Amino acid sequence: MTKLSIEDLAAELIRKIEAGDIGNEQGKMPSERELLAIYPVSRYTLRQALNKLSKMGWIYQMQGRGSYIRFQSNQKPTIEQGDLGFNEDLTRGEKNIRTVKASKRLVKAADALFLPSHKQFAKDQHFIEVQRFRTLDDKPYLIERSYYIPEIVGKISETMMEGSMFQALAEEKQLTVAFIDKFIQSKPLTKEQAAFFHLEEGMPALIVRDDSYLRNGELLAFSMIHYDYRMATLYMHKKIIL
Repeated sequence: MTKLSIEDLAAELIRKIEAGDIGNEQGKMPSERELLAIYPVSRYTLRQALNKLSKMGWIYQMQGRGSYIRFQSNQKPTIEQGDLGFNEDLTRGEKNIRTVKASKRLVKAADALFLPSHKQFAKDQHFIEVQRFRTLDDKPYLIERSYYIPEIVGKISETMMEGSMFQALAEEKQLTVAFIDKFIQSKPLTKEQAAFFHLEEGMPALIVRDDSYLRNGELLAFSMIHYDYRMATLYMHKKIIL
């Protein structure tokens, strides 16, 4: 029997997940031993394929417990994130979000203020760090700090930073985000952040962490956005694809 490659095995597992032919009632995938008995692959190939599925959002892995199918990934019709940017998906579209201050620089992973949740980088890996101060209907609204993978996005122009980065990447570089993992929390504002929002240092901010992936499972960017809690309303526009 011909051995499967990592890509072939990942494609086969996705087909099984979509068809509902794998996993128990709780969505737990077969163990590594069980999968190795089914597919002609090495343990390395199996683990790389499972890691690929995890990055693509099909499964999540729990140390010591195995792999589980994400509920939204094996449902039809599928749900896709709207084509709004890092922050525009928290408003209703008709609002006017504008960049009033922006900066960018090349930094190493060791110097990044935060890193993605499920991916490790070498300390000398470079990112394009973009920081933007943005208003909503001319009122201070958010502070965004994002890190882009330069090997994927190439150069980021000043024009791209003015509006939706996702839209600019799609139009100028044909890079389309397929799914985004979001993490929402609250932390106190720093002195600089509080000054922008006209609030006191230490007051709460609504924070959204994004890990954004392409259709092939590659991480495109990761970001942290601080919102003025008085103005932020969680609103997610999603489109049903039949």
